[in-house]
Amino acid sequence: MLEKLGSGELSIIASDAISLESQTPLSLPSPTSAQSAPASATPQHIHIHPPAKFFSDDDEELFVSGTSLPKLVITGLCAAVIVGSLLYVADRIITITSGAFTDQERVEDIVTPRTGEVVAGYEVSDEYGIRAFHPVTGEPNVPHNGVDLAMDIGTPIHAVGKVGDRVNVTCWWDDGGGGWVVNQTAQSYPGYTFQSLHMSENGCKEGESKAGDAIAYSGNSGWICA
Repeated sequence: MLEKLGSGELSIIASDAISLESQTPLSLPSPTSAQSAPASATPQHIHIHPPAKFFSDDDEELFVSGTSLPKLVITGLCAAVIVGSLLYVADRIITITSGAFTDQERVEDIVTPRTGEVVAGYEVSDEYGIRAFHPVTGEPNVPHNGVDLAMDIGTPIHAVGKVGDRVNVTCWWDDGGGGWVVNQTAQSYPGYTFQSLHMSENGCKEGESKAGDAIAYSGNSGWICA
């Protein structure tokens, strides 16, 4: 105890019962006097003061890296999950509500005509969707990414769009079986491309047209199922 008192680790503070006005210095009791002290002696309160510094600079660095770093990593991961979730929700809200502001119909909401129905006076001979078997190759479960209309060869194909729309038209050959293809993009439908496949090689009017103009003619190019 004497060694701790000398190093500053222990200090003795007198009880509140001791008068603060006393000028008599407080002396340390000897071991013998401490043992023979009467039971009625004023109790002493001993307060233990820890050393001013427990760790060296190297120990403090290890303490920080060993305890704080995992907390920082966990906090960063939690923040990333929260921010990612908020961004996903915001993206879904924008996607769902974008059609209301741009007057566009979402692709997943578009209902395509079924086989046997009539579109613009022409019967649908093959609808959009998965075919049990490809009519030419016989391959099973092949997607049909279009709607086939039964019409005579040489039937005019008109530019899509609302009255007064400018429509850009391009014609190209599809090696995948579509034959001559006509692409159309109209002002009223930004972001959409309308395609007509199996067109006639002659008569396609590339460039800018107006909605309703005849821009191509139906044909039997590519893979055709009679």
